[in-house]
Amino acid sequence: MKPVRLAAVNCLIALTAPATAYGQDIHSLYPLYGQALKEAYLGQTVDGIYKAPRERSGTNQFTESFYVDGTSYYREGDFTQEGLWDIRDNRAVCFSYPNENPSVEHCFAVFESGNCQYAYAVNNVRNGKPINSNSWTAKTLIRGDVTSCDNLVG
Repeated sequence: MKPVRLAAVNCLIALTAPATAYGQDIHSLYPLYGQALKEAYLGQTVDGIYKAPRERSGTNQFTESFYVDGTSYYREGDFTQEGLWDIRDNRAVCFSYPNENPSVEHCFAVFESGNCQYAYAVNNVRNGKPINSNSWTAKTLIRGDVTSCDNLVG
């Protein structure tokens, strides 16, 4: 087959392939619980992406630093805010941003695949597994890790 035809065939295959987690098939997800969940955040800075750009910043990329005193610093484009974080029932990481809406808390079950961490809304998890592995809210990589996470910018 000629190279041009081969390239065209490859493009068609890529376009018709089933959707995966942002171009990456999640082969195995391991839940983070207890101490492993705490260590994934405590004293860390993560770089991450959401599936779609945020209205307030026009970007889907973010960075968040998690301090040992339970505070955090979040950046999404030019938007920044201070927040609070903690581990709930050894099974979820929860965030609140007092300047945004002090009564709203966002909690996520976290799963790892390689060095990549996938956050799922807790109502999208049943029996310790995501209902749909592609329904993650955000995926992150601890800053400084060698990436096995596609589509993350450090």
